[in-house]
Amino acid sequence: MPHVLIFALIFAVHYFLSTRTSVYWGAIIPVAYLAYCGWIFTAHQVKHPIKLTLLLLFGLGMFLIEWEEGRKIFKKKQQNELNKMKTQDI
Repeated sequence: MPHVLIFALIFAVHYFLSTRTSVYWGAIIPVAYLAYCGWIFTAHQVKHPIKLTLLLLFGLGMFLIEWEEGRKIFKKKQQNELNKMKTQDI
């Protein structure tokens, strides 16, 4: 059960970073995940390289999908702010 909470916390932080102004904040956790998977591979902690490859692709895919959603939400918020400013100018 604690593993689920750790994953939930990691994804919550990643989602928060993905909705920030700079697009690069959302890259921190996927890059750290790649480094972690690389460390696992070089330390020979996985018996099957295919298992590591699938884990890498699945995790990275989830992070990239969440990053894209965060950017969409940021752009939507930004557009709403522009619309409010235009409405107040009229």
